[in-house]
Amino acid sequence: MTDESQRCARAVIGYDGTAFAGSQVQPNARTVQGELEKALNRLIGETTRVRLAGRTDAGVHATGQVAAFCYAREARREGGLPELRRRLNAALPPDLSVRSLRAVKPGFDPRREARWRVYRYRILMGGARDPLQRHRTLEIDEALDATAMQAAAARMLGERDFAALGSDMRGRTVRHLAELHVVRHGDLLEIRVTANAFLRRMVRSIVALLVEVGRGRLEPEAVEEVLDGGARALHGRAAPPRGLTLERVIYASATKLNSEQSATPPEAARTNQRKPESSRT
Repeated sequence: MTDESQRCARAVIGYDGTAFAGSQVQPNARTVQGELEKALNRLIGETTRVRLAGRTDAGVHATGQVAAFCYAREARREGGLPELRRRLNAALPPDLSVRSLRAVKPGFDPRREARWRVYRYRILMGGARDPLQRHRTLEIDEALDATAMQAAAARMLGERDFAALGSDMRGRTVRHLAELHVVRHGDLLEIRVTANAFLRRMVRSIVALLVEVGRGRLEPEAVEEVLDGGARALHGRAAPPRGLTLERVIYASATKLNSEQSATPPEAARTNQRKPESSRT
């Protein structure tokens, strides 16, 4: 299919990851990509391939995942993209939705053209419980030291080798961590993480390391030694996926890429390094 014969769209999607085996299509498994492609194939009447900005593991949620797909111009229906979005949401399962849908240039790659990805991890402390948020919040009995956690977080910022906190199938483990904030709201602790890309399980490994600091089992100053040690931190242990949400994918130009927003983290504004190819957490 040539560029002249197709239309392409960019969707911002949200999903409750509880019942998904992950975002990327897998054989004999329910995935975000698989459900999107199944709905699009039914509505458009042709095989449609969806590309995602990043991979999320089983149980991880999203409010700002970006997906792109193309379809034949003759398949365009009355009402345009607003009508396609409405029909897509009617066809999708209740734990997956299209939040916005816009036209985009042919060849747009939501993964390669993404500049930054933003995740948030939520922890409810001190034995507090919230039944309505139980699928997207980790609940623990202890009260964590947010000040110590933020001190440790500050030592992790910048571009470095994060092999101690994740893996990459190509062995490329250098990433730029632009933002790592720990904020407490009463019993709720939120950890916001922004990087150009993530290793597999990287965000949840960061959270697990910070929780060790918050519990007083690890001094903030020791975090750098853990990262530089070469071995997997905490023997590869990571925080559970249910507390993690992909909130946003940031692109260089809102106008060029039809982005919902265009913003750059404070640390990221001073860098323009090449982006690694993989992004999964």
